[in-house]
Amino acid sequence: MAAVLLPIDLSHPTPATAQELRPCAAERIGHDSMLDEDDEIAALEAIRVALTEVSDGASYVWHRRYGQLGGLVQPTQSFKDPGGRVCRRIVVILSAGLRSGRFEGIACRSAGGRWQLDG
Repeated sequence: MAAVLLPIDLSHPTPATAQELRPCAAERIGHDSMLDEDDEIAALEAIRVALTEVSDGASYVWHRRYGQLGGLVQPTQSFKDPGGRVCRRIVVILSAGLRSGRFEGIACRSAGGRWQLDG
């Protein structure tokens, strides 16, 4: 498994993209009182970058410049759903201090190019 270390530019976050992912992702990410909205946006942006730029089987490793939050996003399989949308299975591991969480899911790209996490 290859690891790719890339900086995440949070100076221009994409709130629309975060809003698109948030309804399905917030509780799966392990959102709790230790994480603030900026942490959530950073995690969702990392997921978006991995879905868009990382090949199947590779990992996107990230860490917030300020704070303890970081993680790994690994797209594992790309496919088309019955509606013709490009979808990807992903594994997300987040850690904040001594706490960590993992979830697996499927994200599909809408006609507008935004990623939506599905069940």
